[in-house]
Parts: sequence; C-alpha cells; structure tokens
Amino acid sequence: QFLELLHIISGDRHCYYSEMHHAQAVLNHRSHLHRFIGKPRDNVVVQLGGNCPVTIAQAVQVLEDGGFAEVNINVGCPSPNVQHGQFGAVLMKAPVLVADILSSINASIPVTVKCRVGVDHLDSFEFFENFVDTLLNCQRPPPHLIVHARKCILKGLSPKQNRMIPPLNYSRVYKLASARSDLPITINGGFTTVKDIQAALEVVDGCMIGRQVMLKPLFLQEIDQRNMFTSKLEYTYYYFSSSDIYNVPKVRLKSPMEVIKQYTGKIKGKALNC
Repeated sequence: QFLELLHIISGDRHCYYSEMHHAQAVLNHRSHLHRFIGKPRDNVVVQLGGNCPVTIAQAVQVLEDGGFAEVNINVGCPSPNVQHGQFGAVLMKAPVLVADILSSINASIPVTVKCRVGVDHLDSFEFFENFVDTLLNCQRPPPHLIVHARKCILKGLSPKQNRMIPPLNYSRVYKLASARSDLPITINGGFTTVKDIQAALEVVDGCMIGRQVMLKPLFLQEIDQRNMFTSKLEYTYYYFSSSDIYNVPKVRLKSPMEVIKQYTGKIKGKALNC
C-alpha cells in the first residue's frame, strides 16, 4: 500500500522497491502474488532474500510469470531474523554463493544486487572490490549494483543502529564506480536533501532514498521539481526510487489533500474487493 501512495505522489517518475520477501514465501504465495506483493508495474522492483540458488531461481521465474519487471537480491539486510536464516548481509561473507545464486537464474527479467561496502571485520576496499568482481565474473553478472555506503555489523547492533552507527563511506562507493565504470552503480545511505542527491549523481549513476521518503513521502515532489539532468544515467531510488528526474512545475504536482483523497479512495476500494 505504501508503494501505491508513492505512485499517487510521483507516478512513474521513479522506480520503487518492495520490502524484502523471502524466496520461499514468494513460492508459497504464487497463487495470489498481487495481494502478497502488490500490483506489478514496470517501475516496481521486488526485493528477494534467501540463500538457496534453486529456490531463488524458482521465485524469480514465478515473479516474471506474474508480470513483475525486475528483481533485486538483497545481501545487505542485517536483521536478526535474516541472520538466523543465513541470508541478507551474512551472504557478503560468501560471495561465491551469491554468484551461484545469480548464475542459477534463467528468467529473462533483470536481476540486480543490493549490498553493503563491508561486513564486520571485512572492511576494506579490497574486500568490497573482490566481492563485486566475484559477482561480475559469474555466468549471470548483475546489470546494476546498489550499495548501502555503510559496513554492516552483524552482532551487537540492531537494524536501526546499523543504519546510523557505522560511518558513511561514500568514497569507497565512488572509488568502485571509478574502477568499474561499465557497471551502473547506485548509492544508498544518508541522503536527506536534494542537494546531496545532486552531488551523488555527479559521481554515480543513481541514488537510493529510503528513510527520508518513508518519513516524508512528499519529499519525492521536492525531487520532481528539480532539474538534475547530467550526462549520465540518472536514477532516484526510493527505498526499497529509479528514474529520470523531471523538472516538474509546482502547479502540476498534486497537493497533499489530493494525495490523501486519492490514497484513501484506493484503500477503501481494496477493502470492498476483499
């Protein structure tokens, strides 16, 4: 439902990421995917978690058959439940397994990866570069990499603390972008102003915005009003948003009241159809 709200605010100008779904859950809900995940759209990316190449390959195929346009494998989530299941950020310690997961996928839709710049004591550019190179050298390399510019500490920090305590390391992401200029890279972490996003887009191909949009959905309209065109590909990502950023006149943006009325109307309509 939150992605529906973002579509009401900014339409197709951005790409919206779903919450992370375990691959097995996708298989279990295949008969009602649209109720489980949401309406498939060309600009919605489904985030998957898991550590079994066969299960993930099957889930990606189910999503493609269900009309979904793109999948992202999340290997950056540090939550306790995800760690217990041995997926998410834990997989950064097993790059060969991540490569095997990608290589196992036969579906034709794009499958990308979201990761961190490091995990626990594995906190160097060399580790990060080797992790990415392992994926790029597999049978099905990711066409796009999304990087949360913080390392992840698996023990002792909550997911919220892992979004705040490890320092941001934009320079490591920018160094990778320079070293792997043929790989589209999107940066994530700590972006709260349009000025910050513009600065990032001078160096990398995209910027993923998470918490700021969750706390203030109308922040998308601040982006929509700015002209951020550069010579590069441009994507603004929402959580878990990509698109060309348009210089939309303020008079063409929906007012908060319009957004509320349209959103509540959709929610009521869904309730009546249940």
